[in-house]
Order: sequence, then C-alpha cells, then structure tokens
Amino acid sequence: MIQNSPEPGDLPEAHVFIVTYGRSGSTLTQSLLNTLPGYQIRGENGNLAWYLARACDLVGHHEMFALRRRDAALPPERRSDYLAPLVGQPHDPWAGAELVDPDALRRGLMDVFSREVLRPGPGCRVSGFKEIRFHEDPDFFATYLDVLRDSFPRTRFLFQTRDRDAVARSGWWAQQPRHEVIAQLRGAEDLFADYAAAHPAECFTIRYERYSEGADYVAEILDFLGERMERDAIEAALARSLSH
Repeated sequence: MIQNSPEPGDLPEAHVFIVTYGRSGSTLTQSLLNTLPGYQIRGENGNLAWYLARACDLVGHHEMFALRRRDAALPPERRSDYLAPLVGQPHDPWAGAELVDPDALRRGLMDVFSREVLRPGPGCRVSGFKEIRFHEDPDFFATYLDVLRDSFPRTRFLFQTRDRDAVARSGWWAQQPRHEVIAQLRGAEDLFADYAAAHPAECFTIRYERYSEGADYVAEILDFLGERMERDAIEAALARSLSH
C-alpha cells in the first residue's frame, strides 16, 4: 500500500546517502542503518536524483538562463546590446528564463524527490538512499553531491568500497573484461576519495572487508553518524543474510 505523502517542505532532520558501486555489499549497510530508530534509508532509484541535479545545474549555469537573470537585474540602459530588446518581452526566444530562480527550483525538485520517492514515514528522523550509479557521470560527480548536500538538512555521505578483485568476480561484473571493471572501480574510488578529502566532516568511507571485524567496526560508522546501538543489536544486523 502506498502511504500518504509527507507535507511539502517537511524534511526529516538529517539525511544519509550511501554512495557506492554494484556488488560492494552496500545492501548490508542499508539494512544495518535501517535497524536504527528513526532511520529510513531507501534502496536504489536508478540514479533519479542525478536527473534532478542536472536540471538544477542547467538552470543555474546555462548561459541563456544566467545572462538573462543578470541583465534583468540591471537598468535597461546597462543591459547587453543583444538582450536589451529581448529580456522581459514575449518575443524573446527564451521568454521568462530570467524569472527562473535556480535555488527555488533546486529546493522544489528535491522536496518533490523526498516526498514522492524517499517518502519518509511517521517517526522518520533520518532519510536517504543508497545508489550504485553516482560515479557514472564523473565530471558531474562533485556537483551532484553538492546539490544533495545543499538541499537536504545535515547530509552525510557513506562511500562504500570493496576489494576490486572480489567485485570483478561478482554478479554481472564477471561477464565484463576484468581490466575494464578494475579501471571503472578505481575511477569511482578516486571520485569518492577526492570528495571525502574536500568534505571530511560530511563523509565516511566504509571498507566492506572490515565488516569482518564485527561490532567494533560498525561502532566506528555509528560514531561518525552520531548514533549508538547495543552490541547484540549490531551483531544481529550483521548476521542477517542478503537475499539478493
């Protein structure tokens, strides 16, 4: 049954996004976080937020939007020769572009994403999702995460990695040339590392193999998130087998 949507603008107090690639064991992390009271971390969504972030970036930086916003804020006599007879006129090929507020659009789109895709339910204090496709547009990666960070309260990113050889042997990766898989994974991890280095307070990198250390390692992750969990609850969450 589809639950009623939250009210517009009614975002949870914090957000966690699991940024990874396929077969990294991230569903275990998702499941683990969802054992925390008030956490509702959704699964993959086909990188839907990427499309919204791209729209936000286009409105913010495409010259036809940006130049019109700039000139609309100027007295007519100071506008560029090209735009002076166009801005605000119905015959402008981009009529109305000067009225689009990039920040308002970003907030609106991400509010809709939260309300209709993440759909935080009653009692949710920390929302978010995990996705294995963040790295597929490397040139936009940092901007994409910046849009999320700017749009959602108290955003934290959990980057998850796994031994590349193990990933290359797993699932659909095993059907692809190993050298191509390793290169793609290395590129993704470089993106993760660069962003984490630039934003250390908001980022934590999970090494899948370290889950073998048990509750002690999970406690490190929870400490980053400002959360606590009883040791037996951590061990029970780790013991769950993954159906996929």
